[in-house]
Amino acid sequence: MEVHSIGLTANPKKPEAAGVARTFLRACEKLGLHAVVDCALSAALEREGVETAADPTACGIDALVVLGGDGTLLRVAPGAAAANIPLLGVNLGRVGFLAEVEPEQAENSLLLLRTGQYRIERRMMLDVRLAEAPEGVLALNEVVLSRGACARMVGFEAFVGDTLVDRYIADGLVVAAPTGSTAYSLSAGGPIVSPDVPCFILAPICAHSLQSRPIVLSDHENVTLRVEAGEERQGMAICIDGHRTFAVGAHERIRVCRARVDAQFIRFQRDNNFFSMLRTKLSQWSL
Repeated sequence: MEVHSIGLTANPKKPEAAGVARTFLRACEKLGLHAVVDCALSAALEREGVETAADPTACGIDALVVLGGDGTLLRVAPGAAAANIPLLGVNLGRVGFLAEVEPEQAENSLLLLRTGQYRIERRMMLDVRLAEAPEGVLALNEVVLSRGACARMVGFEAFVGDTLVDRYIADGLVVAAPTGSTAYSLSAGGPIVSPDVPCFILAPICAHSLQSRPIVLSDHENVTLRVEAGEERQGMAICIDGHRTFAVGAHERIRVCRARVDAQFIRFQRDNNFFSMLRTKLSQWSL
């Protein structure tokens, strides 16, 4: 499908974001693409005549261009997925697992969008239900139930359906989608999963046990996490994709299932192999 309008959003903490955004806007004018810029980025541009919106995904755009690192993409992915809008990540971060292009590829990438020369890569998301958000919160990477401000390890329980999987004495539990298998779950000893494999990863964080190991579960399962009965410690929390945090009450149940919507990422390279990219990106990260 040819793209005729784009939204433009950015990480406001990236000093180069405004300059890259100006490059994209000039390319839009040249190619006849309609652009809508989010309010925070528009203020940094100091440019008149630019259409702005608090949420460009509500303006009928065909694609959302995201200037930033993986954290920025994680922040905007839930809203874009709910609106059925694909994302084009422009890497302003260090690693950029999710980004597709570099800033210098602005005009060429918009030309490919304008002429429909791209594909959509779908990534499954998690739907997280908890007391503070009973309507659900979408996550692309992971859900982390942790001891938070508590100084000692805590007892946790994990269920699949109604069946107890294990009781853990640990710093926390991670439930990750395939996209999140290269994030916190990897640090917790979880496996790397190809992004097109429909599954969850359940991984304990620093478990005080020789038998507590990460488990790969079908995406058809419902996972429930809770703090073990008898634990009355304060400060425990749920963190979703590293940027949304909710307090967790004693004995509260956190339910995780596959979301009804997927994140959609614009890809140009037909031969971009996940494992080749993984080897390159993880090597960069370790430097």
